[in-house]
Amino acid sequence: MKRPQATETRYTSAMRWLARSAVVSFLSLSVGGLGCSDEALQSASSSTGAGGAAGAGGSGGSPAQPPGEAQPLAVPEWMVTEVGASNDPVVSAMIAGTFDLPPAGDYLGLNWWPVAPGEDGKLVDTNDDRLYAAARIQVPDGHHVFARGDTVISFYTDSLARHPGDFYHSKKMRVPLAAHGGEHLIVVRAMGKRNTPEVELWSTDAEIVFNAADVTKPDLIVGDSSERPFGIAVLNITAEAIADVSARVVESDHFEATEIRFPSLAPDATTQLSFLLRPKAPPAEGVRELSATLRIDSPELDWDYEEEVIVPVVQAGARYRHTRRSQVDASTQYHAVVPPVAVENGKTYGLFLSLHGAGVEAKGQAASYGHMDWAYVVAATNRRPFGFDWEEWGRLDAVEALDTAIASYPIDPNRVHLTGHSMGGHGSWHNGVHFGHRFGVVAPSAGWIAFDQYGGGPFPSGVIGRARAASMTLDFVDNFSNNVVYIIHGSADTNVPISHAKQMNTVLTPIVSDLTFHTEPGAGHWWDNDPDEPGADCVDFQPMIDKAEATILDPVPLDFTFTTPGSWVSSTRSFATVSSCASPMDNCSVSSVATGTDVAVTTSNVRTLYIDGDALKSKQVGSLTVDGQSHAIVDGSIRIGPEGGKVPSLHGPLNQVFHRPFCFVWSDDGPPAYRHYAAWLLSWWSVIGNGHGCGLPLSGLTDDLRENYNLVFLGVPLDAVDKASDLPIGWTDEAITVGAKSFNQAAVAFVYPRGERLFGYWAAAAGHEHLIFRYTPFSSRAGMPDYLVFDTDGVAATGFFDADWKLASAYAEGL
Repeated sequence: MKRPQATETRYTSAMRWLARSAVVSFLSLSVGGLGCSDEALQSASSSTGAGGAAGAGGSGGSPAQPPGEAQPLAVPEWMVTEVGASNDPVVSAMIAGTFDLPPAGDYLGLNWWPVAPGEDGKLVDTNDDRLYAAARIQVPDGHHVFARGDTVISFYTDSLARHPGDFYHSKKMRVPLAAHGGEHLIVVRAMGKRNTPEVELWSTDAEIVFNAADVTKPDLIVGDSSERPFGIAVLNITAEAIADVSARVVESDHFEATEIRFPSLAPDATTQLSFLLRPKAPPAEGVRELSATLRIDSPELDWDYEEEVIVPVVQAGARYRHTRRSQVDASTQYHAVVPPVAVENGKTYGLFLSLHGAGVEAKGQAASYGHMDWAYVVAATNRRPFGFDWEEWGRLDAVEALDTAIASYPIDPNRVHLTGHSMGGHGSWHNGVHFGHRFGVVAPSAGWIAFDQYGGGPFPSGVIGRARAASMTLDFVDNFSNNVVYIIHGSADTNVPISHAKQMNTVLTPIVSDLTFHTEPGAGHWWDNDPDEPGADCVDFQPMIDKAEATILDPVPLDFTFTTPGSWVSSTRSFATVSSCASPMDNCSVSSVATGTDVAVTTSNVRTLYIDGDALKSKQVGSLTVDGQSHAIVDGSIRIGPEGGKVPSLHGPLNQVFHRPFCFVWSDDGPPAYRHYAAWLLSWWSVIGNGHGCGLPLSGLTDDLRENYNLVFLGVPLDAVDKASDLPIGWTDEAITVGAKSFNQAAVAFVYPRGERLFGYWAAAAGHEHLIFRYTPFSSRAGMPDYLVFDTDGVAATGFFDADWKLASAYAEGL
């Protein structure tokens, strides 16, 4: 079978450690050390007939011709130095405001030397952990600067603003760097032991920059006029938030005029914006691409900004990219589709959800499969080729791609199966244990088990460990008891050792009744036995495909065991849904045993459980007991346990505030560090997660935003926050207060429900605002509990609120 063009980047243990350490920053893991609602998505997605041709006084009321083209900004010389992981005085000097352009020789106890950048802005290789490069640039008045930084962790501008680089070296990412003209000190923090770092700068007098290198585009299909979103990274390179933003497709011969409105573009930040492509007619035979003109306008912009993009067109029946608006953040995401050989009206088909390996695009994963006659293949993206290891936001992306596919294609939901390769094999284990009720066959290929067994270091203990408990695959293997499991691995795999597959086979043997372990003799990480046939055998493995074709999922098994780390991760198995656990410090579980028409349910650590009475009736169940108590089987839902308190969508931990569309809010006249932090996180979310987010000053906050977005308040004074007296944690310029304990010279981050939304609150003692940069949430290994207090030494206190959202010492450390 033919090997696809997009093959997996080798993701070694060293690379994994470097990537994670870059993301989690310097936060120690021991105490004492260191969707929007449907309404919000619909609001952001509203399309109208507005638009029209470009021109002065056009749709945005501003001239449509843009300012001058961006020009390269040359840096003749960088001063560079190498730094070990345990000796890094540069960041400390920047935080203190004492860092200056280093001279050649000794500075801060490090040896600095000049380097003239090479082609594409290449700097120098280093075998040390980090490379720093510093330079002064002169920016023309009225101009702004943006940058590309590959193998770069972050940029620092004038020791204040921080911007992400792209340590995966895709060469696609662009971030703002300087919002004003004049002289600026730029410091680059790059990764060692990787590709040679590259840095390029551009200067422009434009307010907005489209990054045409970073787009998420659909494939239109001949004969199909379905509308599809188109995503593109957009830079606001000014120092002000831009409110009331319209993202328009300009009417043309091929597309209708459409508009999607966004509340605000944060200053000095990159974020993805979505545009709605609505074809006027289905693409005709012979057409291979169509052009569309995108326009951004706002009453607060001096100009309207346009970008022409190319939209591919494919033949009906070919592989294609299907885009959607994400319920997580209203961004445009895609999954790649391999349709069946032929789709007949009135017939339903099976589906494989296929998860790619590290560095692979979803469209490359789809290219690894031939067309089947009985099933679709849907390859999700993990949001980026490296993304989130199919955990956290990667997990959300996989489920969302599956939901979209089932809603869009003629799928039999009882013939859905899960597979993936390498990192995607891990994703199959991870998503399989948590959502096994949705899959008949779970088939990891060359999959690693968990971070702590694949170069990730020891797993944290205590409350931080509980925030990341979903990663512990082996704790949830009993959830596979109703699945068919098919393990595939090459015997000579040196990337993911076959010991991972052998261990899972041993663990699952007493649990899974239909378990297959196929070892391909002599095969490495990626293998294909017949290059002349479509597909690649290590994923498109015919015996596994045949097994899946013969497998039909029972959606309501009466005998099962289900364990979850918390309902915010996974909540449902068969007829039972866990709404909340009694204690966040333990997994909670539900077991069901059927004897004839009688069903006995036993729970552990479950606070509130819902039973689907209709599902039980469909199985002709005559009686139900839960923990020894009898319950009548009625139509609809049967609640067992208290109402209110934590529920799956309003639960915590900290990262959950970013699981639905969110908006950062800072004080208009507050310390600039909070605005810089919002810009850092939004650009980081764009770079690592292809994501969209909102940011604006407190004066721009509206009732609509409060109702339809998860708000994250950054340094807003306590007395300016809604219902501040209800919050269990307080802050002033002097200290953070958690219960009866105060923390001086510290920062705090926590989440708390407000109606149907989850809000976040970040604050720091005056003069210590730089501490908030120690928490960067967008990573598969950056999960933290409901609240986190940290100071210069690391985590000072952390914990979970109880099931009623109250402080509880039993679930805390450091109080």
